[in-house]
Amino acid sequence: MTERELIKLEATIRKKMDDIKSQRVSLKNSGIGGLMNTLKKVDEALYEKLMPDYKKMVAERNIFK
Repeated sequence: MTERELIKLEATIRKKMDDIKSQRVSLKNSGIGGLMNTLKKVDEALYEKLMPDYKKMVAERNIFK
């Protein structure tokens, strides 16, 4: 994966996290889990950087709405 694709993946993940926080899309329907798994395979350091924000978002949001 090129650097440009990695930046785009990070931006997509952050956008989906914002969408989930604002309840435009549910956690289940967002597909963010697959993107996070892809990120872990490609760049584990960036994955570790995003994971605390992801966990915080999941804990704060009611995923069943």
